[in-house]
Amino acid sequence: MLNDDYSLHPAVDMPHMRYFEIQVFHIRPGHDKEWDDVMKLAKAAYEKAVPDTHWAAFEEVLGGGVLGGGGVTYVLFTPMKSAAEIDHELTDDKQVAAALGEEGMKRLEELAAAAIESSETNFFMCNPKMSYVPDAWIKADPDFWKPKPAPASGAAPKKAAEKPAGN
Repeated sequence: MLNDDYSLHPAVDMPHMRYFEIQVFHIRPGHDKEWDDVMKLAKAAYEKAVPDTHWAAFEEVLGGGVLGGGGVTYVLFTPMKSAAEIDHELTDDKQVAAALGEEGMKRLEELAAAAIESSETNFFMCNPKMSYVPDAWIKADPDFWKPKPAPASGAAPKKAAEKPAGN
């Protein structure tokens, strides 16, 4: 379920996004307050240092987490228009650290260590041949989602020479 409190500018031009960074955070049981503080600090720092940053945060509502006696799982989706945005994350991280300051970074690291049981980050690329997208996305960017087939190059293929009957 979308968690607006943990999302940052989640509304983006989805039909033109080509990559996704997907982060999964498994929170230790009983450490929701620390996770909440992590997200408040992170959102404020990104808002200040890199205001065009965006992600949508989702909270697991069914599955092994809370229902299985464990902590809550959160998934953060960061859509990107190009792979160049991956490279910008290194610069962004430095700007965020500067916005937090030394004490803020120390506090964020302490809270994250207390709250996060495990995490995983993966990058995915959209492939229009493997994607089923809404018609609105296709209309917004038909060259990507429904590219026209490449024109055949050269002349038509030659037929194999026919052999005379009876040989």
